[in-house]
Amino acid sequence: MKLIFGLSCNGRSFPDFPGPNEGVFNAAVVGPQGLIEMLEVQLGLTAPRVAHAVRVSSYATKLRTALATAPDLFFGQSFTLDPWATAASLLDWRDELIAGGWSGSPIGAARVDAFAVVEEAGPPLPPGVADRTRTLCDAVKARASLPLASIELVEPRDLLPPLWQRLIDTLEGSGVEISQAPACAISSNDLGHVQAFLASGSPSTLAGDGSFAIVHADTALAAAEAAAEWLAHCSETELHGTVIVSADGDTALLDRALQARGLPALGLSASSPWRGALQVLPLAFAASWAPFNANAMLDLLMLPRPPIARHAARKLAYALSREPGTGGPAWLAAWGNIESDLAERMSTEPQEKRDAKLAAWRQWTSGELYPRHEGMPAEAAKSIASRVAQWALETNAGNADPLLLALVGAAQALVQAIDVLNVEMLSPLLLGRMTDQVLADGAQNPNHIATSGGLRAVRNPGAIWGDAKNVLWWDFKGPGERVSSTPWTAAEVAALKTHGCEIESSAAASARIGWSNANAVHRAGERVILFSPALSAGEETTSHPLAHQLNPLTTPAKDLIQWSAEQLLYGPYHELAGHEILREAITPNLLPAQRPRWSLPASVIAKLDDRVESATSLEHLADCQLRWLILDVLRLSGGRVAEIPGTSQLLGNLAHELANRVFPPGPVPDPAVVFSQANNLFDELLCAIATPLQQPEYAGELASARVKVPAALAQLARLLQAMDVKVIGTEIERARKFVDGPDVKGRIDMLIEHPTHGTGVIDLKWSRSPKKRRNELAEGRSIQLATYGAIANSNSTTPAPGAFYMLNQRQLIGLSGSFMAEESVESDHSLSDTWSNLVSTWQVWLDLAREGIAVATGADETEAHIPADLPIETGAEPCRYCELTALCRVGVEAN
Repeated sequence: MKLIFGLSCNGRSFPDFPGPNEGVFNAAVVGPQGLIEMLEVQLGLTAPRVAHAVRVSSYATKLRTALATAPDLFFGQSFTLDPWATAASLLDWRDELIAGGWSGSPIGAARVDAFAVVEEAGPPLPPGVADRTRTLCDAVKARASLPLASIELVEPRDLLPPLWQRLIDTLEGSGVEISQAPACAISSNDLGHVQAFLASGSPSTLAGDGSFAIVHADTALAAAEAAAEWLAHCSETELHGTVIVSADGDTALLDRALQARGLPALGLSASSPWRGALQVLPLAFAASWAPFNANAMLDLLMLPRPPIARHAARKLAYALSREPGTGGPAWLAAWGNIESDLAERMSTEPQEKRDAKLAAWRQWTSGELYPRHEGMPAEAAKSIASRVAQWALETNAGNADPLLLALVGAAQALVQAIDVLNVEMLSPLLLGRMTDQVLADGAQNPNHIATSGGLRAVRNPGAIWGDAKNVLWWDFKGPGERVSSTPWTAAEVAALKTHGCEIESSAAASARIGWSNANAVHRAGERVILFSPALSAGEETTSHPLAHQLNPLTTPAKDLIQWSAEQLLYGPYHELAGHEILREAITPNLLPAQRPRWSLPASVIAKLDDRVESATSLEHLADCQLRWLILDVLRLSGGRVAEIPGTSQLLGNLAHELANRVFPPGPVPDPAVVFSQANNLFDELLCAIATPLQQPEYAGELASARVKVPAALAQLARLLQAMDVKVIGTEIERARKFVDGPDVKGRIDMLIEHPTHGTGVIDLKWSRSPKKRRNELAEGRSIQLATYGAIANSNSTTPAPGAFYMLNQRQLIGLSGSFMAEESVESDHSLSDTWSNLVSTWQVWLDLAREGIAVATGADETEAHIPADLPIETGAEPCRYCELTALCRVGVEAN
């Protein structure tokens, strides 16, 4: 067998295989991993391999065992604080020692000798790449011959790391022919001058003949357009043998530009641990800690493939977005809907099967929670990981889904790592580190694949080992491949060298990286184009090290070899790197502009009949007719993903529910009783409907609310007693049809009754300041209070009086003269006036809508379209909190 060996050839390389034909037999291009596996097969050294996380776990066990007998080892304190991160770092150091040739014995250097202690402690460490390579060296020496004829090296032999130099030397000693991949011929054009400069450092004058070019772009998108445009003007023959270097390993942006021009996609995708399916594992753990993490559970339910049925996940996600907790009315109602829905979907299945499915779903969403300060039992963690693996296998159903199979491997590796670690309790930090480790390799986008064609792409410039016609370096930006910092002091390196262990120097690693960068230029036969964006992924880029290296050559000729990608936006004819690029001008479509007046189709007008309004919809109408039509009549929304409410809304919800519990219908309870009951119910309702407040970041708000909310409800009880009223009820549904007005329904926070003044409405509010509510009362725009007052009593011809109770400030604010007002607000408008004006305003806007006219009151020049003498004028800033400004183009910059 004949091999091509390159350090960067573990993945894609160019050419794909040796020889000029369409395929090859008994030859291959391999990287370090491929070479090791091939030799292990030939030497009978194959064995089950473990994930890196299992090796880290095993090494953590060895470190713990070593510290038990020698607590003064240099890593002791770090291991106590963060055992996993310490074990991972020290394992890398240990593997570097093994790769350098360290025997595992003390050498007289304190830190290295500590590693020798660890080597002897605990169970054997599963072998890593360095261990396996050392084993191969020993096995090759013991064999008379190998079924391996030759190895052609991509990198110069003296640039290989010491470990691989030893393996190559050993193979050569066993009769394997070792040779160097031949260099490409150097021509006399600009490309040849660049190649000569990189080889010898002697600069030449570049003529701008198109064989070497640097394309600068303001953005990666412009760079992709330029690269795709140049390739689109290549012949089929030119495309064959053209290589794209994508050092960040992702060509998604470039591929879109290529496919838009009918060119093949390159299909490189960067591995990421953030792929949807992979997130099931960390989110399953995040949702298993106490206090309950509603955000983590919502993220789990909103994944593209949630671990329970999508229809059930949507119901629970909606419940969480309304009441973030697992015991509130919304959550219980959601489960009731799920059960009835499942019974309908599985009506022909036995009850036992339905119960089993529901139990499995509940395990994901309502399983046992473990206090973070105590940790999670190892068996519980293994159970969660196993459940994730089982779900992924069942969902995969034999379809070989790469993401699901990667998740299975990660979850199984985590179970194995927990077993090897051999501890009873796992802290949140330790479990998080372990989860991150098993997912560290991530997964590529399974939907981003290469298509057939002459183009090839590689992730590393060192992966080009044969002649290429054209080399295009896509996303040519810094910092490039970096040299890892060495943990060893000069004294330790010297001591190791005297004992046969050679640690590769930073200079040697830097030289190899420099050779790899230059290799992409040296392997090109006709042309090299470097595409350098100033912005990539929204961030400013830095220059690539190769660009700095070429500066003495390129700076004097920058006007000849540098090209701006944005030129493509201007003019029909361009010349880039020896190709004429023809562009055709298009007439851009203008974006929609602001329109103060809109025409309504008949289908919208038909929806105006038999409408039932609410206090909120009437507020929308008073501010902007178009907003009312879109949100309330057509019931359209922005498709916003379910989200957990903010702190103020959570505190308001909590206070409302507490008020509902501590103020039963009848006489007002004693303030001390209200305070005591609110205190007793606080934690129960907190867990049921406002669990995000239990998270550490809200500790201040929660501590304040524990004091303020019960005290505010007790103060409300005092005020009600002082009024001599009784409670009719809380959270009361009311609906009323008005002869000369709209049909209205709503839920009133609190309804009270006075023996003389009759019914009254109290609207509970939690906000930082009562200023907004005072202004509404003073200006006659308290639409909510007026609406609730109008529907409070179906037998009354005038709205019931009302007041805002500001929970955060413990103030009952009403209009002057109202029996309910602890703090009076002067106004020329009573609530009855506000309701009358609101009905008239509703009628005006409704009539206009029936004529097929809608008005966006926040748009420019809208005054001419607003009906005159509206009883309630539109708001001063109707668009300030509106979610529709992009739709009606208010606040959108014009092009």
